[in-house]
Amino acid sequence: MIADKTTKGRKQMSKRFAILGLVAASLIWSAGPAAAESKTYTYGQWLPPKHNVNIYGLAPMIKELGTEVPWKLVTGGQLFSAKSTLKSVGNRTAEAGLVVPSYARTSLKHAYIIADMLMLGENELVMNAAALDTYFFDCPECMNDYKRNGSIYIAGYGVGGYSLLCRQDVRKLSDAKGLKMRTTGALGRWARAIGGTPISMTMGDVPEAIKRGQIDCIVGPVAWLKSYPIADSIKSILNFNFGSYSGLGLMIMNRKAWDEYSDSQKRRLWSVLPATTARAMIDGYVGDDLRSRALAKKMGIPVSPADPAIIAAWKTHKKSEVATVIRNAKKLKVKNPEKIVNAMLRNIDKWTKIIADSGLNNIIAAAGPAKGQLAGATAAYTKLIQDNIYSKIDPTKL
Repeated sequence: MIADKTTKGRKQMSKRFAILGLVAASLIWSAGPAAAESKTYTYGQWLPPKHNVNIYGLAPMIKELGTEVPWKLVTGGQLFSAKSTLKSVGNRTAEAGLVVPSYARTSLKHAYIIADMLMLGENELVMNAAALDTYFFDCPECMNDYKRNGSIYIAGYGVGGYSLLCRQDVRKLSDAKGLKMRTTGALGRWARAIGGTPISMTMGDVPEAIKRGQIDCIVGPVAWLKSYPIADSIKSILNFNFGSYSGLGLMIMNRKAWDEYSDSQKRRLWSVLPATTARAMIDGYVGDDLRSRALAKKMGIPVSPADPAIIAAWKTHKKSEVATVIRNAKKLKVKNPEKIVNAMLRNIDKWTKIIADSGLNNIIAAAGPAKGQLAGATAAYTKLIQDNIYSKIDPTKL
């Protein structure tokens, strides 16, 4: 009898332990996704901490995502350089970074075509939207470039308003003849077209180079006067306002890191990308353009509009650019680059109309440098990108 009770007690105890084991196992299983969700990813970047892309684009994005999709931003090239970003994101030195296709043209030979069309556009908002449209809907080869490098392209931005920011007095085309000009990609062709000598270097090296006279001018946006520590070295700005570098990889993620996200996390990150792009471009670059002009006036730096000679030079230069872009792509062994070029040209026309019809250009024209004056433009551009591009894509299927 005692033995029977003992046996019965052991069975009951074993049953209790079995139930407790199942409960514990279920708790461990349910903790798994929570633990994954709380993992903080790193965005490694080479721009200075106070660059407008960081202040207006990425930092607010990270704050908005919060603990649901946590990120930290490491700036100033602490983890890797501009040129090594693609490789470093691919090997997961950081989970994401900012990729300039010009610095990785052999690895991104299809995606680089979009960037190489820089001098065919004027409005950076048009060119950026056209680039996003082309990447996501018309150029699987572009997306595969990133995939082959262990990454995924999920957001981009564009830079425009190109000018000559010089350490001497340059107010018209003839003043620029023979000067050493910092360029990248297609801007090198433009520098030669206006009689300059193109010097390729990353923006991290530019402030010291312009200070020491290793270069005479920077071919870049007026906004860079505020974004980089160059104001003390610049003595004049020739604001021709041609060209827009589009296809910059604002959010290039490590592919495995992206795949680790749950569907809800992917959708959450996806939902903030249009606003991140719009803030970086409008609050950041357009805003810094306005602030830079005010700074130039305060420092006595003349900002000269394009003279007739440089306008004529641009119109002539554009005529051969499509053929040059196609020829460059074929040198990189791209098959049928015409398909990508033609898709981008169609999307430029499409987005020129979309943005003109939206009234966005008028909102920007009426804005000033004061904080908050560009909020309406940022909201409008966010909605255009969301409605015409991001809402049409299921991020869980990428």
